[in-house]
Amino acid sequence: MVHRRNILKGAAGVGLASLAGCLGGDNGGVDTRPIEIDFDDWPPEEYGDSLHAWNWYAEWNEWGAEAFAEEYDLNNFETEAYSTPADWFTNIEANPEGHDIDNVGLSTNWIHEANEQDMLEPIPVDEMPNVDVIDDYFDLHREEFWSDEGVGGVYGVPHSIVLGPVVVYNTNEIEDPTESIEILWDEEYADEMSIFAHQAGFFCELGALYTGQDPNDPDDFEEIQEVLEQQRDLVFNYGDEHETQMQLLMSGDAAIGTHTDGRAFRAMYDHDGDVDWFIPEEGSVISPNELAIPKHAPHPVVSTMFTDFMFRDESLEKMVETTVYRPPLENEEFTDGELGQAIRENWDDWGKTGDPEDFIDDLVITDDEMDRLHPNWPRSDEVIERYDEIWTAVTAG
Repeated sequence: MVHRRNILKGAAGVGLASLAGCLGGDNGGVDTRPIEIDFDDWPPEEYGDSLHAWNWYAEWNEWGAEAFAEEYDLNNFETEAYSTPADWFTNIEANPEGHDIDNVGLSTNWIHEANEQDMLEPIPVDEMPNVDVIDDYFDLHREEFWSDEGVGGVYGVPHSIVLGPVVVYNTNEIEDPTESIEILWDEEYADEMSIFAHQAGFFCELGALYTGQDPNDPDDFEEIQEVLEQQRDLVFNYGDEHETQMQLLMSGDAAIGTHTDGRAFRAMYDHDGDVDWFIPEEGSVISPNELAIPKHAPHPVVSTMFTDFMFRDESLEKMVETTVYRPPLENEEFTDGELGQAIRENWDDWGKTGDPEDFIDDLVITDDEMDRLHPNWPRSDEVIERYDEIWTAVTAG
């Protein structure tokens, strides 16, 4: 889905932003790489006049692009929602120096994939006034996806924190389940189980957790495949699309299964669904979603400004409103901070269902839960390849 807005200006109304996009030579600095921006003068006086942003958080992305374009007097903006990351990846891969994408939302494994093809610009987060991601969620990016070019930067900035696989169940079908991953191998739920298998890694992490292995560095791939094949006899569906998997669990067609906590939140608080969820005692995986700037973006300065804009307080609040996903903030911001206050005050106006205090409790990740969570990176090429092989063999069988 593409949304476009073009704002036509008369000659008398052309300001610095639009003028900069028309200058010759060095193009008024609007082609400056993010790591070369002079942050002593922020925001820049000259930055271009257009933005093209892709993200699967469609409503948040559209709101952000429109609000940003209005504040910074852009001539036009365009947003695009995609169903799979391969959509934007193949677009850039096909035309690496001539694509039209300024900003893209992705997940950590796609930062790796894009970096393998030299597709991303490092983002100078330490210079940007609004990017403030807590260390629990950002240390991995600094370790694995950092560039020392220029002032230094990361190749993707986490804007939401997603947990999965988690266990999701229909509360009309199951009451007070044991909060262990072993429930997904319980014959009581034969033919009532839908396992989310949209990606090889997400699917195989389940087998790794069940067998007590590190999802990022398992030592027995055969055991992972064996237990997933055992589970296959109980599964009536392997979900490959987020919305369909959620609908199966909400309707009760699936009594139990796996998904992300974010999708459970949407079922519970956007759709008043009869579902609940838990992090298994064996653990789960932290999978951030990030904003990134493609290399050879037509408007890299605008994209850097937009990235910073999307980390303003009001932008993260809008993300919660439109997606009910978890921003990368301290727990206290949810329980006692301004974001928690906004959730409580605006819950009904946002059209949410259920109790806002329950939602706030769901956003909080306790110390005990954090100890049971694995980062979703780094993974060797061998792990990626073996997970692909297991995923194909089990789901096709």
